[in-house]
Amino acid sequence: MAVSASMADETMAETIMESSQNTPVDDRLAHLQSQYAQLIIKSGVNLQPGQGLSVRAELEHAPFVRQLVAAAYQAGAKHVFVQWDDDPTTRARLLNVAADSVEYVPPFDVVRLQQMLDEGWARVSLVGPAHPTIMNDVPPAIMRRASAARSVATKFYSDATMTNRIPWCVAAVPTQAWAQQVFPELSAHDAVAQLWTTIFATARADQPDPQAAWLAHEHTLESVAAALIQLHVRSLHFVDATPGRDGKPATDLVVGLSEAPVWIGGSGHTPQDVRFQPNIPTEEIFTTPHNMHVEGWVSTSKPTFPFGRRVEGGWFRFSKGQVVEHHAEVGEEVLDEFFLIPGAQRLGEIALVDVRSPVNEAGRVFYEILFDENCVCHMAFGDAYPGGVVAGESMTADEREAVGINSSQTHVDFMIGTPTMDVTGITADGVRVPIMVQGRFVDALTTPQDQDNGTYSI
Repeated sequence: MAVSASMADETMAETIMESSQNTPVDDRLAHLQSQYAQLIIKSGVNLQPGQGLSVRAELEHAPFVRQLVAAAYQAGAKHVFVQWDDDPTTRARLLNVAADSVEYVPPFDVVRLQQMLDEGWARVSLVGPAHPTIMNDVPPAIMRRASAARSVATKFYSDATMTNRIPWCVAAVPTQAWAQQVFPELSAHDAVAQLWTTIFATARADQPDPQAAWLAHEHTLESVAAALIQLHVRSLHFVDATPGRDGKPATDLVVGLSEAPVWIGGSGHTPQDVRFQPNIPTEEIFTTPHNMHVEGWVSTSKPTFPFGRRVEGGWFRFSKGQVVEHHAEVGEEVLDEFFLIPGAQRLGEIALVDVRSPVNEAGRVFYEILFDENCVCHMAFGDAYPGGVVAGESMTADEREAVGINSSQTHVDFMIGTPTMDVTGITADGVRVPIMVQGRFVDALTTPQDQDNGTYSI
C-alpha cells in the first residue's frame, strides 16, 4: 500500500522521536541524536553566548532541527532562525513562473542575510534530500538562471563564508527517500536507522566524548596538511592508469598550485579566532589551485549534482586551466548549462582524501556531496577558498585574480579519486615526491621522520 508523503513524515517522526520512550534501541538513537546536535553546536559552529544562529533544513528534518534548536539555546543563542527548504515548492515555481521573473530574488532575502552577516550570526546547513529526483524534469537552463541570479544577489554572503568571516557548518540528517537511495536493499524504516548509524559513526557522534574525538581527528588532518606545506609542493599529478573509453589512462591531470599554497585540514577560524568545523564529517586536506595552471584530463568516480541534477560518468579535458572538452554518461546537458556560469570552467579547489576514510569504508555511494567528497579525492569547479593561498583572505579581488584564485557564482565538487589512483607532488625545485599510491597516503606523509620536531622527508 502506498503511503502519502505527509503520512511518511509522521511515521518517521514517531519512529525517531516518540517511540524512543518505549525501547532501549530507540533510547540509544535519541541519545546519539542529542550528542550529534551538541556536536554541531559546540564543535561545528562553536556557538558563542549571545550569538545568533541561522539553520537551513528540509521539512523532513524537523524532528532533529528541534533538538538542534534546543541545543543552540542551551549554549546561549540569542535567537535561532530556521529556513525551511521544500523542493516540491521550488519545482512548482521553476516550472510555472513567468519567464521574466525566473531571476527575481526578493530584496528581503538579501536584507536578512546582510543583517545576519553584520551581527555575526553562525550558520548551520543540514543536507539530506527528501525528494532526490524531483528536479529531473526542470530544464537545466531555468535552474541555471534562477541559481545564478540568487548567487549574484547574495555573493557578499557566500564570500563571507568562503573567507570564514562567520562560523558555518554543513551536516546531514536522514530522510526516508535518501536513506533508501543509499540502502536500497532495506525497508524504509531500516534504511533510515542504518543511515543514522552511518552518520553518527562518520561524525564521531557515537564516541563517549565526540568533541574530544573531533579534536584528535583534526590533529591527524592538520599533520598531513603540515607535511604537504613542508614539502613545498607546487603542483599535483593525478594518474589513474585504468583504461578509459579511449584506451588511455582514465585520468592524467596536472593541477598547478599558487606560489604560496596553504593546505587546510579540519577546522576553520574566524577573524576573532573562533575555531569551527565547516563540514561534519570531514576527511579531506585541500588547497586552492591556480586557475590558469591545470592541464590534462580527468574522469569522475561518483555522481555529483549541479542544480540538484545528477551528473555521472563525467570526463573533462583542461588546457591552460580551463575545461575545453567535457562529456558525461548521465547529465551531459546539465554540464552544458553549468559551464555557462562565469568562472565555472576553472577549478576553485583540489582535495586529497585517503580511500581508507571511514566514509569510503562504509562501502556506499551516498548521492550527497558532503559524504561522497569525503570518500575520495575531489576537485571543485568555480569559486575558490582564498584561505588556500598565503594571505589570500586579506587580498583584494584584483590581488586574488593575480595569484590565480578563481572567482565564480558557483562551487560544485566532483569526485575523481579511485583505489587505483596515484598522486605525485612536484615541488618548487621540480622534485617529484609520492603523495598517494593506490588511493592511499604514503606512510612517510602521515608519520613525521623526526617525531620531536614534526619534520617530514619523502
